[in-house]
Amino acid sequence: MAELAGGHGSVATGCLPLDDVRVVECGDGVAAAFATKLMALLGANVIKVEPPNGDRTRLRGPFFDDRIDAENSGLFLYLNADKRGVTLDLRSNADRARLDELLANADILIHNFPPHERPLLGMDSAAIHAAHPHLIITGISAFGDYGPRANWRAYELNVVHAGGVAALGPLCSKRPDLPPLKLYGHQAEFQAGNHAAFATLAAWFNRIQGGAGQTVEVSAQECLVAMLELSLLFYTYMGLRTSRLGGRLIGPWRIFDCRNGKLLLACVEEHQWHSLVELMGNPEWAGEEIFKDRLHRGRNYDALCALMEEWFRQWDVTELFHVCQQRRIPAAPVNRMADIFADRHLRERNFFHPLPLRDPTSRIEVASMPFKASDMGWRLERPAPLLGEHNTQVWSAQAPAIRKTADHLLSPDRQLGGLRQSGDSKGPLAGIRVLDFSWVWQGPFCTLQLAHLGAEVIRVESAKRPEINRLIPPFAEGKPGINRAGSFNQWNQGKKSILLDLSNPRAVEIALALAAHCDLVVENFAPGIISRMGLGYERLRQSRPDIIMLSLSGYGQTGPYSRYVSYGGLLGAQSGLFSVSGYVAEEPGETGITYGDPNSGALAVFAAIAALIHRAKTGRGQYIDVSLWEALEMVLPEAWLEYSMNRREPPVSANRDRWMAPHNCYKSKGDAEEWITIAVGSEEEWAAFCTAIGQPSLATDPRFATSALRKQNEDELDAIITRWTSARDRWEAAELLQRAGVAAMPTLTNQDLALDRHLRERGFLVELEHPEVGKRTHAGVPWQMSGTPCRVTRPAPVLGADTEQVLQSLLGFSEQELQRLRRENVIA
Repeated sequence: MAELAGGHGSVATGCLPLDDVRVVECGDGVAAAFATKLMALLGANVIKVEPPNGDRTRLRGPFFDDRIDAENSGLFLYLNADKRGVTLDLRSNADRARLDELLANADILIHNFPPHERPLLGMDSAAIHAAHPHLIITGISAFGDYGPRANWRAYELNVVHAGGVAALGPLCSKRPDLPPLKLYGHQAEFQAGNHAAFATLAAWFNRIQGGAGQTVEVSAQECLVAMLELSLLFYTYMGLRTSRLGGRLIGPWRIFDCRNGKLLLACVEEHQWHSLVELMGNPEWAGEEIFKDRLHRGRNYDALCALMEEWFRQWDVTELFHVCQQRRIPAAPVNRMADIFADRHLRERNFFHPLPLRDPTSRIEVASMPFKASDMGWRLERPAPLLGEHNTQVWSAQAPAIRKTADHLLSPDRQLGGLRQSGDSKGPLAGIRVLDFSWVWQGPFCTLQLAHLGAEVIRVESAKRPEINRLIPPFAEGKPGINRAGSFNQWNQGKKSILLDLSNPRAVEIALALAAHCDLVVENFAPGIISRMGLGYERLRQSRPDIIMLSLSGYGQTGPYSRYVSYGGLLGAQSGLFSVSGYVAEEPGETGITYGDPNSGALAVFAAIAALIHRAKTGRGQYIDVSLWEALEMVLPEAWLEYSMNRREPPVSANRDRWMAPHNCYKSKGDAEEWITIAVGSEEEWAAFCTAIGQPSLATDPRFATSALRKQNEDELDAIITRWTSARDRWEAAELLQRAGVAAMPTLTNQDLALDRHLRERGFLVELEHPEVGKRTHAGVPWQMSGTPCRVTRPAPVLGADTEQVLQSLLGFSEQELQRLRRENVIA
């Protein structure tokens, strides 16, 4: 395996692939800042434009010793290291003209102004593109730039509940009286930023190959809906509404109390259960009929867990974690933030890095990079800018600046010849070919985004060992079939499928021959397996020296846990996400989706496109190691910053916010799934809210006269609001509040999303004719591009549908050769 850049010192060894790219960031909060943070890590020159009173993350914290200081908010410092900062009041004509000066000398603009604010600020993406046609302009918003809800107000709370994720959490709740839960922190904004980063890089990749500037729009709601795992599909394939309420279909899968902590156990395969029974000393009850297989154990879940609880309480949680994993029993500790920083695996992988600060007496360790690359470095050198720190420097540099073309970013032998021109009707990665060995979720989610971006993705499958997602429900009409599974058909849209039995040496030779025609190879087998199959990076680059290979795994390819069993749910526990996700402290809650898989898959796409840009500049390929755990820590900064800065665990806040009130999910008229979220972030919004609900006197009530008082008396305030919402339909209440300028949004279930008028009018929900299941609704592409349109052009493939076409067109196989390969079970 090629040596990987590990992150020692302020700059990791290797090329910074974006060091010639000039980025302007405008907006507020997390989404745009995270997108440009990822670019800054890889060398981009980012200028952050703030309003005169500063970005709101300057007041979010955490703060050292809770001393509120706009220059020392942990979240701001994390998101904005290595950027330069200027201040502009974009409502001023003079300052708006100064922004145009910046844009004339920039390559990329990323902003997240809400659509209803853009006209006043002169920040309509299409208008900016008309003035600066060379730019890649990416606009991030809650619900997209157009559609029935484009102008609806929304905070993080509202978007997470609009995305279908909250309706599923906490998983397996027994409390229908308690509301569905948002994900911890700012996950809607992080995912919007995550997707904006790789979509923008893809547009830039197209640009440096002779394409044109263009606009990109990203909907945060659609990013979350696209990550819903099986939930949306249970409705569109079987007509079932999913819920946070209820129990497991299989068992045992549960958080158990140990002597000194909590452990998540997830036995989803029979051999794992048998290993656990042996570890428990083969208790007699384990052989009873009601526990004979995972489905029976799921039906008798409560009885099973009751029998197991005492055994778990005897163990030290860390000891049991390692004992289980050594026997290939899927288990992980439910870590808190102190555990994260003490963990030897993350330490040995050099994952944490000191954040550059101005005060030499202060120290913060932060997540560094979610992937390790053999030929790309990263940097973490300069502290986040003070408010307006670089005004003089940046404005004095603008006058003599001459905008460069993109041609200088290509290596000499890659310029001009065969480059795509502007006006492509294909995605920005058209012409890129991907050989896809991935399965389950993390890897297929990554290659799905590459297919959405226009790459040709060739899935390598085997009829002898089908992809797991072909074998699990939901199935169309509930009838099983290798081509009828919703999860496979969701995550493999736009891809091709070929059959190769990689246990056959001849099939491995064919795979190597195919790799010579591919730009990217993606796999997410357990570490070491792909090399033992004869398809590791060193072997692949003998077929094509500039090939780029991505290996995705739970713990990464190196480190003491690298060979441990890893599922997204396990890493949700181990990352600390579950420990901050319950209703109250000490009661961790599982999220309704295995969030780590799509999060790391999306960050892997960012790494892959950065590697393509690096190859365009240098002619070199590379190997990239993506860790699901490390990628998940990248989007949990508010949790581990609290510990890193103050050596304490973050509070569990459920749907509430540290500063805002009201900010919660309230019961509306209807069944246990019908709730509405309301968030108020300013005094103007508070006054509008009070008037809208017919209680204007609340605005001057001494208990609620200021934001601090509302927070202090939040229980009383929530009780008042619940009395109002519980008598009303959730949509009627949301529309009334939105007309008043208040952020309100119902909690959407999978059924709501599948039938949602806004998502349908935007073209996000896709219904293509599939050979076996007909037209089924799937989540589509959560971003849109003006110059290189991204769309789902074909449904997921039936097993092996493209074998002949791929082997004939790329390798020149004759029909006779194909028949011989079938007889020899090479194609099987």
